[in-house]
Amino acid sequence: MDSTIHRFKNARIAMFIGDHPPVHVHLLGPGFKVSIEVATLETKGRADAKTVAEAKAWIVENREYIMRAWVERGAKR
Repeated sequence: MDSTIHRFKNARIAMFIGDHPPVHVHLLGPGFKVSIEVATLETKGRADAKTVAEAKAWIVENREYIMRAWVERGAKR
């Protein structure tokens, strides 16, 4: 199963099968990898501010979908 759940112009949001809590996604792109916690939007890693802001806005609008995907992919709670 592809880990990508959303694509942007030069980045993608991914979720990995069997991942560890808390519920989070990975923002991946050329030269960067950022982890974003879904509940708090806390980030670990660095990417340009515009890309991170775009990812956070998408996460806020799609939290319900992300939570379903987290469970479907067997990630831990």
